[in-house]
Amino acid sequence: MAPLGLAWECIPLADAAARTGRLPLNHGGVQSHDIPLEPAEKAVYTDVNVIKRLVTVGNEQVVLTIIDGTRNRHAVHDPGFCFRGAGWEITGRQSLPLEKGSAQLLRLQQGGETAEAVYWFTDGKEQFDSPQTYWWKTALRRMTFGHSGSEPVLVVLATTGAAPDWPALLKSWPDLQEM
Repeated sequence: MAPLGLAWECIPLADAAARTGRLPLNHGGVQSHDIPLEPAEKAVYTDVNVIKRLVTVGNEQVVLTIIDGTRNRHAVHDPGFCFRGAGWEITGRQSLPLEKGSAQLLRLQQGGETAEAVYWFTDGKEQFDSPQTYWWKTALRRMTFGHSGSEPVLVVLATTGAAPDWPALLKSWPDLQEM
């Protein structure tokens, strides 16, 4: 088992940068710009490809974060843990259909403030909201030295103000759905 374990550690797998890099900053009704990571995010996202943008889709504004954990799988986990760790209470959950699967809509509250976030994982072919499925797919990918498919990434959209019409926003942003 040791030689196989060593091979898993030493043979680098292709990351998802080529796929995530195709997401344009501005296209159609979508306008965005990169924003810097917070110091706490920088500490968690070591050896991780991260895209963080402030995005306007029509009249709606959200923060987009995409996390590719190819080189550090521990940086990708259930987003609910991050929100709770940041002091948010999850007051509601709802499944949200996507073109290639489903996302999870979280309703959040902290003191008198409310927010919403939508997240999903995607390997480019399938979208899913289960962290367990993410862990299974990444483990299988490592065991097969990448032959089982592309690296799944975590996509998180969070409100910066009033909650948008999520289905309409996602429908208006086909480039994100294709990633």
